[in-house]
Amino acid sequence: MRHPCSMPDYQIVLPLLREWIGAISKKKIIYFVFSAIFVICDLPATQAQTQESTSAQVEALQKKLDSLQNQMTEVQAEINKLSGAPPAATPSNGTIDTQQAGRKTEVATELGTGQQNIGQATTTYETTSQDPVAAPRIDNEPLDPRYPGYFRLPGTRTFLKIGGYFKTDFIYDLKPAGDAERFIPSSIPTSPQPGVNNATVSIRPTRLNLDFLIPTEKFNVRFFLEGDLFGSNATTPRLRHAYAQVKNLLIGQTFSNFMDPDTGPDQLDFQGPNAQLLIRTPQIRYGFKIRPKTTFTIAVEKPSSDIDVKVQGFTAQPNSPSPDGTLQLRREMNSGHVQLAALFRSVSGFVSGSSGPTDSVFAWGFNLTGSRKIGKDTTVYQVEYGNGIERYLNDTSGTGSDAALMSASHPGLRPLPVVGAYGAYQHYWIPKVRSSVIYGFAQVQNTDFQSGTAFHQSNYAAGNLIWNPIGSLNVGAEFLYGWRVNKDGSSGNAPRIMLSAKYNFVRGPETKKTK
Repeated sequence: MRHPCSMPDYQIVLPLLREWIGAISKKKIIYFVFSAIFVICDLPATQAQTQESTSAQVEALQKKLDSLQNQMTEVQAEINKLSGAPPAATPSNGTIDTQQAGRKTEVATELGTGQQNIGQATTTYETTSQDPVAAPRIDNEPLDPRYPGYFRLPGTRTFLKIGGYFKTDFIYDLKPAGDAERFIPSSIPTSPQPGVNNATVSIRPTRLNLDFLIPTEKFNVRFFLEGDLFGSNATTPRLRHAYAQVKNLLIGQTFSNFMDPDTGPDQLDFQGPNAQLLIRTPQIRYGFKIRPKTTFTIAVEKPSSDIDVKVQGFTAQPNSPSPDGTLQLRREMNSGHVQLAALFRSVSGFVSGSSGPTDSVFAWGFNLTGSRKIGKDTTVYQVEYGNGIERYLNDTSGTGSDAALMSASHPGLRPLPVVGAYGAYQHYWIPKVRSSVIYGFAQVQNTDFQSGTAFHQSNYAAGNLIWNPIGSLNVGAEFLYGWRVNKDGSSGNAPRIMLSAKYNFVRGPETKKTK
């Protein structure tokens, strides 16, 4: 006898099926057949009912979405009303462009939303120069979390924003002012000058930037490039920024960690106040959060000694034995921010006529900056002091004032003490018209061995009126006045009148506020 497990499967299964079918009554079979026919015949009607139910659900959800969008618009309007910002623009029919909203949602979903380290006053402060847009931030946070202007590069996860602006300046000098296109009090002639006027038209402030953002699982990677037309010749392109930031590690050229790009005054003059720390330099920087809205960054930056010895019998050739080191502590608040930065560097040069081939001196400085919102207005300020930090200041950079010889008997270098400060107040007359008043002061403590024509002190004053008539177009007028004093007491002054027109390529937070 064969084992049951060795029998074919059908010899086992068929007897079982016969027994199961025999146990089912004919009535049950007839009932089963008619039930199947009924289900098949009723299937189209059931599908139609299902489709009608689905359409009703979609319509109900769409109505709910529209209601939520209207509520969001009302809430945003209330926030803008309380914060003093104008309401966001909507289409002429009063509804929200859901396609545009969807694109913004896609960008925000990929890159992240919300701001943890930037205060409201920083995001809403408007400046003509747009320097805050180019400034690196902790965690690569944007000034506007809605990411206006960004679009995805086809076939990639990379987002790109093409930014910058076109700017034309008409400049009229009532007296010789040194630089024809930038107002630099230290360049004002102190010797008697002929009483001639000078006029020029410049497009050199025009700039273009590319802002790449690449989302990853934990953070965004940023690549930023920017240039303008202030090269060596009339309209030669010049590189301003070129840096990459991965999380909080930055490598490349951008604003020095010693300066604060969020405290630049809102003005038409390209150069800015005489006492403003404004320098872009190659660097390696790392930052981290100490606590919410409090950050600390450290950087190693490219060195350069600004030494210009003009004394009979002595000359100097600057060199740089070590990189500059900077530290920055920053606190953000909704009403403004405050920042304290420190600089440590070595100023060095080969001095002919001295006993040694080179001389190197230690230089240091501190910079306190901040901003504060006063209603709809904003005030910004900066105070700096140090020894041998002149290269970082607007007015003293390029004057050879980092260090000087002490005396003929002791022809060694001495870092020159410098103090500087400026303040600016921005006032909105109406939502589309604003003004700023600015004053700055800078002074270098000279050595006895320096020549009488060496730079000693400068003052800077400016006032403007800027109007945003339509879209991203801003036009304005500005009056500037500066004066310079040399070590021997000789001085010179110059007034300037400017008319400017600027159009932003992308409407960012700097233009939303003036609508």
